[in-house]
Amino acid sequence: MFKPKKKLGQCFLMDKNFVNKAVESSNLTKDDIVLEIGLGKGILTEELAKNAKKVYVIEIDKSLEPYANKLKEIYNNIEIIWDDALKVDLNTLDFNKVIANLPYQISSPITFKLIKKGFDLAVLMYQYEFAKRMVAKEGTKDYGRLSVAVQSRADVEFITKVPPTAFHPKPKVYSALIKIKPNINKYQIENEDFFDNFLRAVFQHRNKSVRKALIDSSKELGYSKEEMKNILIKFSEKEKIGSLIENKVFKLSVEEFVFLSNELYRFLYSH
Repeated sequence: MFKPKKKLGQCFLMDKNFVNKAVESSNLTKDDIVLEIGLGKGILTEELAKNAKKVYVIEIDKSLEPYANKLKEIYNNIEIIWDDALKVDLNTLDFNKVIANLPYQISSPITFKLIKKGFDLAVLMYQYEFAKRMVAKEGTKDYGRLSVAVQSRADVEFITKVPPTAFHPKPKVYSALIKIKPNINKYQIENEDFFDNFLRAVFQHRNKSVRKALIDSSKELGYSKEEMKNILIKFSEKEKIGSLIENKVFKLSVEEFVFLSNELYRFLYSH
């Protein structure tokens, strides 16, 4: 009898209603090639195999092989990759959709790895609190670095809240299904690394003004507090900048963060 492993965060989705909801929300057709992360007992995998052209499943736990073998006896369009999803080179796989009940401890890194790789559409299961932060709007208490980092690169939509009873073993928290569509041309981020460092710096002080936050976390951008103070005096003379950086961090929109980050990057590196 298979016992889920706590250290791998294994909570298998068992409720067919939510499996169907995930599949329906992804508008699967026979032309789609799907990536699933985490095989579980194969309940979602089976629905994907029925509806898609091909299914890649990345699974780290070799002891789930009996479930994989059972599925492969019935469906010839499933390919299992026995590896850690964070280590797999996703560019070697030609999927266009991602549907998965993600292991919660890799939610953040795997989401950004997928967005970087690119896809048409993803329907992913997250811990409810994490999902709320992903979709949060400026000015709300859940709005933070995650919200901006995701929404600047993808359109995110809340599908449904999922109770612990939908899983085995039951997690202690609620979950949620989220739909993600990359929005490649919506915001032009000048430099991805600088943008992420900029967000990390300001959101360490989300209730302060952007100016104060940048000074207090200047080391995230490689400057001393004194240097950052002087940089911001000159920088705030630029059109639109002065008033923006006096706003509280959590009140700025995604668009304003991209604008500020791009302007600061050009200001620092185009001299």
